[in-house]
Amino acid sequence: MKKTSLILFFALAISLISCNNDDGPSIAYGYAKITGHNLPTYIEYDESYDIKATYKLINACHNFVGFDARPYENEDEEKTLIINVSAITSYDPNITECNKEGNLTSTKSVIQNGFKLSRVTSNKEQYNTVRFRFLTNVNSENEGEYITVNLPVGEPEPEETPTE
Repeated sequence: MKKTSLILFFALAISLISCNNDDGPSIAYGYAKITGHNLPTYIEYDESYDIKATYKLINACHNFVGFDARPYENEDEEKTLIINVSAITSYDPNITECNKEGNLTSTKSVIQNGFKLSRVTSNKEQYNTVRFRFLTNVNSENEGEYITVNLPVGEPEPEETPTE
């Protein structure tokens, strides 16, 4: 969790720093709210998945830049691969009121060439869970709020039906 907070802190610090230049607009970065996803019910080691997420821009003055999807391991959960996904936006911080109109919600692919667990690890037995965490908000204490989905690695065993 410390790594997540540290990464989020640096990303927010960078987004708050912008050039003060009278020659033209400056650019700052922020986050769009991720509102949905199309994750499968489980992940197969050698299969490729087109992971999509739906996001909502803060307003029409924000432009979607791309997704940031970073895998990492948590020392407390060594069999779980965690992938934090955020939707990055850009905007001109000199614009104080946004009266521009546009579509605020869109769905796009998170990972360009598809997600494949075998690209992340060479050891097929290394993970039994892949946890996707989609950033939905950054609260007043600069902590991320997420939609969290745990996917088992490998097809789940069918549940046994009791026989009489």
